[in-house]
Amino acid sequence: MKARTKKITALLAAGCMGVGLLAGCGGSGDTAATKGETGKETEAKSTEDTAGSTAGDTEAPETADAGSEAGGEAAADSTGKSITLMASQNWVKDIDRELFKKFQDKTGIEVKVLVTPDNGYDTLLGTSLSGGSNAVDMFMYSAGSSMISAGIPDVAEDLSGETWSADLEDWALKANSYQDKVIGFSTWGVDYEGILYNKTLFEENKWEVPTTWDGFIALCDQIKEKGITPLYESINGVWHAQSWVYGLTPAMYEEKADFPAYLNESQDNKFADIASFKKGLEQIEQLISAKDGSQPKYYTNDGQSEDFFGSYPSLQNRETAMMFTYSAYAAELAANGSTDEWGMFPVPLLDNQTGVSNGGGVSKFINKNSDNIDECKMLLNFLAEKENLEAYYAARTDLVTSAFKNVDSVSTTTATTDMLERSKKTPEVMFIKDVLYFDTNVYQYIQGFAEGTCTVDQFIENCDNYRAEMFEVAASEAAQ
Repeated sequence: MKARTKKITALLAAGCMGVGLLAGCGGSGDTAATKGETGKETEAKSTEDTAGSTAGDTEAPETADAGSEAGGEAAADSTGKSITLMASQNWVKDIDRELFKKFQDKTGIEVKVLVTPDNGYDTLLGTSLSGGSNAVDMFMYSAGSSMISAGIPDVAEDLSGETWSADLEDWALKANSYQDKVIGFSTWGVDYEGILYNKTLFEENKWEVPTTWDGFIALCDQIKEKGITPLYESINGVWHAQSWVYGLTPAMYEEKADFPAYLNESQDNKFADIASFKKGLEQIEQLISAKDGSQPKYYTNDGQSEDFFGSYPSLQNRETAMMFTYSAYAAELAANGSTDEWGMFPVPLLDNQTGVSNGGGVSKFINKNSDNIDECKMLLNFLAEKENLEAYYAARTDLVTSAFKNVDSVSTTTATTDMLERSKKTPEVMFIKDVLYFDTNVYQYIQGFAEGTCTVDQFIENCDNYRAEMFEVAASEAAQ
């Protein structure tokens, strides 16, 4: 057990192992390792950073004792039990908290949520689960190859015997299984990602949706002539910066139909071997590095000062016209009061006209070292009840499909239908869902493009070096 519980720490925290992966890219997004912080210090910082936005719902694992908050006293009196759930800051929604409260009212078991900044989540999760720790009872992580790359199967409880697993859609069952065992619980959905655009604004200005990269750059120039910033882009965000890179997925499949299996076979098989990866990165670098004076030419402000949440007012107020995001985002804009119609087209990197699918999203896992496994299973069974699934998907207008069968409340958006109509082929699942050991520092390399401190060749070398390190870590742990 000792070797297996070390593995997740090694894999999740590998970006902080001092292997010199950032030598060629001086991105400004410091990680815990580059700042010299310990996991404990970083964890404390994460709690401080999120306390203002979570209003008492967030606690660090070491302070998550039953009854430590006013809201937890009733749970302590009735059962003496509480569950600590760890998640990245954008993964727990209001409806989650409502259902957790409903669960507490029914069972007396409190669900305490620990949220951390996106950029530090992997490191903090690895620290919280290391050495067989029971500091957190449950945690959230991306399903599919991402969970395998991170070593999640080594610390996740087997959920194959739970009755709700038979109700998962086929894609959700596959994404949340490892070696024929169900280990993840998903209430996310499949969505499509591409360039969200203000359809109403486009029609007013007679702007045409592009099908080539040159056409996309020309469109950006047209939009700038109207005094509007073409793109909202938060290159400081881990997941969002990666969007541009996995937008290359269809082109990579066109070049090499089995490229995920090829890359997963050996550390000797490299991203550098795939010509379209480099050619596509050159176009991304062209977009990100272009300047208008000292500012980015095609996207918001200096890029790095923007965060994802600033995109809502920016797009709604027509300060920006487009953003690389998911199709359900159109429903979020409508919920915020936007009256414009929103569409979506495949990102035309390398003249691509095929959409990209997210392959499923984020799941919940039970820490097999938790002292509260039965209570965690009770929570998942509760969340899987028909009434609660309907309430969840009715509230999650950012989801356009359901992980569970026969859910009536889920609905699509105009951007979803527009994307599917414009996609020349069935959208490809983004390659980070299938390729093992994709570098979590990619957002820093994108920042390097913006700052002129990272070249395309350095970007690729960093990714391949990271993969080689991960292959070696996995092999070392497997041998113990």
